[in-house]
Amino acid sequence: MKSSHGVHRDLAWALKEQAKRTGERSPGVRGADWRLATVTAVNADGTIVADDITARRLESYLSPAIGDIVVLDQNSMGNWLCRGRLATGSDPIGGFRVARKTADTARTSTITQVADPHLSFAVQANAVYLMDGWIKYDADAAGDISLDWTVPAGSLGEWTGSGASIDTAGAANGYSVQLAATDIDALRSYGGAGAGANLTIDIKGTLRVAATAGTYALTWAQRVSNGTATTVYTDSWLRLHRVA
Repeated sequence: MKSSHGVHRDLAWALKEQAKRTGERSPGVRGADWRLATVTAVNADGTIVADDITARRLESYLSPAIGDIVVLDQNSMGNWLCRGRLATGSDPIGGFRVARKTADTARTSTITQVADPHLSFAVQANAVYLMDGWIKYDADAAGDISLDWTVPAGSLGEWTGSGASIDTAGAANGYSVQLAATDIDALRSYGGAGAGANLTIDIKGTLRVAATAGTYALTWAQRVSNGTATTVYTDSWLRLHRVA
């Protein structure tokens, strides 16, 4: 049988451990804190639930989704704030990527669509991207230029390119502009005005990748095979903004 002294000692130890555990769980004792958590629900009031914690998200946390790994902050009053999603790779939702031509590319006597050596991206399965770009080129009036895209299997979306019509009279003066929407993997042609007569195409579109990841690339060739080169110039660029 324990002595009265031993009982008191054990009781003191138990009370100390209980106080320690309570302090560890209490933000009033512990102060501010942060942790990683996995989102299990997204609420309409601007909050998310992660690991059974309801936290208000920052406005910069765009398109929250179940399964996101997020950073949660807790203040000394016990309120939780979700700072946002951790990046899981080089292509996070909300991120921008740019591909820029670092050298001219000339193609002669060919109508075979080939990917541009600089204007391509690796894209993720089930992702949605907004695309824009600017293409500077020249082409003979008899050769022109045709643009198309390589996309992963099953991808959907549309693109448009504001550029000179294949009507050579209009193309020579930089007007008679094409504005039609085109399927994301469909070809469109633009006019040339002769070697050295630089023209541009302003590109916009949306890419919705299906269950297969892969390469999204601008392909191009002459519209009509011609011995005068069609050239896409340095500093042409494409940009992707992932939104889902």
